[in-house]
Amino acid sequence: MITNATVRTFAPEWWGQVDIFQNFYGGTHSFSTDGKKAVLGVKNHFQKALTLRDVAIKMLPNLAIDEDELNTKGYTSANNSKEFSAVIEEVFTELYSSIDCTRKIITSIYKRTRRLKDSTRKMFHSVKTDQLGSDFPNELKDAIISADWFEELLAIRDELTHSDIGNCHKNQETGAISYSHYGLKINGSPLIIEDVLKRSSELIDGVNNLLGNVFNYLNSNLEKTNINQLCGVFFGRAYMRTLPFEIPIDFNSGTCLSRNWFDNESAYKCPFATSCKAYQRAEPTPPITAYQIT
Repeated sequence: MITNATVRTFAPEWWGQVDIFQNFYGGTHSFSTDGKKAVLGVKNHFQKALTLRDVAIKMLPNLAIDEDELNTKGYTSANNSKEFSAVIEEVFTELYSSIDCTRKIITSIYKRTRRLKDSTRKMFHSVKTDQLGSDFPNELKDAIISADWFEELLAIRDELTHSDIGNCHKNQETGAISYSHYGLKINGSPLIIEDVLKRSSELIDGVNNLLGNVFNYLNSNLEKTNINQLCGVFFGRAYMRTLPFEIPIDFNSGTCLSRNWFDNESAYKCPFATSCKAYQRAEPTPPITAYQIT
């Protein structure tokens, strides 16, 4: 049986600074194809990191299988540890990719700034050593300088890019999952993270704060433009509104674009019409009068 799709897609109460930029940057910036991909990549990579962290948490009970194998056989293939390690490693690389996409946007907007290189590593170094031209915004400098975890994430990402998989082990006393990779060297010592889930969550929070600070500033410099926004798909039809760039944005923002047709088709009336202020702002459609021809 085929049923008509019904889904609300406009949910600005869940929007962060990155979402606002994604929706409204077009009125101010003309990015290249790679730049447009970077705009999407900022959130996509960050969401992947969150998803992978959650997957790793779900995989935690599997580590007991390796422990049981070791206790009963005296050895273990550590397959579950390797799987867990592979997933947690991708959390780090996805977080870095989100920052890398952010850097591409920054260097595209401020490409005329002296000594601003098209490299994430070099941009962070130039900011922290105060090498950039005076036209580079202090707000972005402050956001980058406050990311004191960046060098650690950079080192982990660099080493993981071409390495094999590390190992994880559960501390029976604390319950923490340690991650180690003796093939990776950080400042000359093997990479060991005593509580990898805790550290990954801390890095997620750090990256989230960086993105919020960067895009909050970038949003403050966007032109006040309107966009056409899909509200949702109800009864198998798409419902639209015009949405101005006016903070705060909520579900009542903008003006309904679909009222002019669904007012005359009662079977398709928007399910939010009675409570939506965007609907109320739209000009009501005059009723259609049937005339008898004699």
